Amino acid sequence: MINLFLILYFKRKNSENTKEHLYRVFCIQDQLVSEKNKKDKMNDSINNLAELEENTHQQLTAIQLKLEFLHLFSKTNF
Repeated sequence: MINLFLILYFKRKNSENTKEHLYRVFCIQDQLVSEKNKKDKMNDSINNLAELEENTHQQLTAIQLKLEFLHLFSKTNF
């Protein structure tokens, strides 16, 4: 009878430990997923900024070429 109580006690104790362990693993996995999502969002933002910078650079180059063309055109018409 005592052996039965000891078995039941340790089985319940192990079950609680297992639940606690699984909960901790779940929390760590959740935190890892959250950090990965943050990293992915940051990478997306960096890529968007790089694309915006490239587009801005192309627009500035086009404006500069137009200004140079207008400057040359204005010199030749006088």
